[in-house]
Amino acid sequence: MSHITYLDSHCHLFDEAFESDFEGVIARANEKGVTLLNIMCTSWSEAEKAMAYARQDREHIKVSCGIFPTDVNELSEADKAEFYRVMKDPECTCIGEIGLDYYWEKDEAMRAKRRELFIEQIALANELQKPICVHSRDAMQDTFDIMKEHRTHGLMHSFSGSAEMGREFIRLGYYLSLGGPVTFKNARHAREVVASMDLNYLLSETDSPYMAPEPVRGTRNEPSNIPYIVAKMAECRNMETEAIAAQIESNWHRFLELK
Repeated sequence: MSHITYLDSHCHLFDEAFESDFEGVIARANEKGVTLLNIMCTSWSEAEKAMAYARQDREHIKVSCGIFPTDVNELSEADKAEFYRVMKDPECTCIGEIGLDYYWEKDEAMRAKRRELFIEQIALANELQKPICVHSRDAMQDTFDIMKEHRTHGLMHSFSGSAEMGREFIRLGYYLSLGGPVTFKNARHAREVVASMDLNYLLSETDSPYMAPEPVRGTRNEPSNIPYIVAKMAECRNMETEAIAAQIESNWHRFLELK
């Protein structure tokens, strides 16, 4: 097992992609030192399974649950009630992933509906005193404007904005989590973000089973790939991998303490 402790702040471990070898995925992660896991759930039923699993090791395993922005179209009031019930459970550490996604949605009325749901979930997170995990795709300015107006404690998942925009989020107290894309050959912006940001707000993630890093790009992603990502972050900062991993671990604990 690695002597370095790594964080995966965003992994969909209860996705069907891992059903056949879940224990193997966990074993490989542990072998690489990836022992801090935040399991993301985009359905309330998935979250209940994840929370039951997390009870085995609350110190290292956290669970997040939220209504994904594109799901607002099919969301019934009964579904929303079930989501909110799970979000209020003490085993649910973080509200997410929530946010905005305009990639496929061009209708302004539907985009407005997504903004309303985002704001509603921020309000619930504040009421529950839980942090949020934010998804933003082709909607960075609207995401920033909402998070500036409706202040909370949160992180930007798979941050894809510019270094300048990243600094603006950090000024508001938000953390930036980066994953596989930072290793891609054409990911200049992601590397610029890591190179220039305040390291006190940096987190690492895989977004498993998606977005596998180099040199395993194109395969099913899993938490054991985090060392590739953190090594690239260390390279961007001209630091030792162990040092930046330790900083990320410290940041994660501070994030969970709402600081």
